[in-house]
Amino acid sequence: MSSVQVLTRALIALVVVTILGFAMFSFQVASNESAVLTRFGSPVRTIADPGLYFKWPWPVDTVHRFDTRLAFYDTRVSEALTQDKRNVILPVFLAWRVADPLKFLQALGTPAAVPTKLDSLAISARNSLLGRYDFQELVSTDPARLKLAELEQRLTEEIRPAALAAFGIAIEQVGLKRIALPEANTLYVFERMKAERGQYAAKFRAEGRREADELRAKTDAERTVLIAEAQKFAEETRGKGEAEAAKIYAEAHAQDPKFYQFLRELETLRKVTRENTTLILDTDTAPFNQLKAVPAK
Repeated sequence: MSSVQVLTRALIALVVVTILGFAMFSFQVASNESAVLTRFGSPVRTIADPGLYFKWPWPVDTVHRFDTRLAFYDTRVSEALTQDKRNVILPVFLAWRVADPLKFLQALGTPAAVPTKLDSLAISARNSLLGRYDFQELVSTDPARLKLAELEQRLTEEIRPAALAAFGIAIEQVGLKRIALPEANTLYVFERMKAERGQYAAKFRAEGRREADELRAKTDAERTVLIAEAQKFAEETRGKGEAEAAKIYAEAHAQDPKFYQFLRELETLRKVTRENTTLILDTDTAPFNQLKAVPAK
């Protein structure tokens, strides 16, 4: 074997040893991670900044890595009682992340234990707070009566410090996913909503009747005024017409009393006789004497 080959193999061996040594004596923390370095099981360092770090090989030192990105958890579905003793199904969601890696490691060990702990903590807080609210404050057609946002805020305020102190978990948000009802409560809710809608409908009908009565009274008053003015105008017009007619009759009678009397008798005869009318009357009596009178030549 030549000296060149020996040198090459030596260099390769050196590179391999160097890489293995670097891998054994160093570790890297990513930007979305935090780590806890333990020596023989005891924590010696907490690392939150990304970068390259050195350690003793296993089993002396062990690196525990934790993802610090935001994670979500939905609690199990379960029933809870409101203040007025109504059963509701109110699942809760939590947005969380690892804030204290050392406490997280000591309390939970691995992220696999998170669901059980968060579920217990969230359901306990929900049941405690829900007992202070009536059912109508959770489900109502009146926005002023709803207190869901307040309940979510109080849940966050109760769960956040407890999760951080016990598990090193930062709770970023707590919310209610939905409100469901056991089958036994569904009929009650429908009946209550129907009653609320009925109250609104009765209120609107009463307002409509009141406005209709006001409009009807106003219209009747205006109609009464209009009819009175029309009757007054008619009476005045009729009086003027009758006065004018009386004046014309007087002038006609003054000009030729006999001719005027003749015209009046004919007018009276026209009024009392109609088509297909049979009368048996004395023709010597005016104005029926005109039916047999012969004009003088």
